[in-house]
Amino acid sequence: MLRVSLIVVLLGIPVLAQAVEYRCNVEKKFDFANVYSQTQIAKGQFSVLVEEKGVSAFLSRCSFTSSAQKVTCDRYEVDKTVFDENVKAKKYYVLRSHFDVQVFSDLSFIENNGRGGIAFGKCSVVAP
Repeated sequence: MLRVSLIVVLLGIPVLAQAVEYRCNVEKKFDFANVYSQTQIAKGQFSVLVEEKGVSAFLSRCSFTSSAQKVTCDRYEVDKTVFDENVKAKKYYVLRSHFDVQVFSDLSFIENNGRGGIAFGKCSVVAP
């Protein structure tokens, strides 16, 4: 119960008053051409990192890159952050690429990559 209360507080505090970081691991992923199997998701090691620091926020999309033989991330500055009172979700928008991530009070998340791909999963609070 304490954990849920902390999460609701972290999601609901205005951006100016906090710094928080979420690591969100993809559990389901699909796009126009594919529904990714659990094997493909495990091999791809897909995740999203949400960093909120003061008045700025960043989203990083991460996956395993065979050429580098490690997980690499593309980092984007967030253009707009909104807290939706109706569904208790923090929404992060990168407008130039139509990319957004929503983190809900139960730490589930949805990633819309802006090109027809959607990913779902769970986040953990890395740094409050």
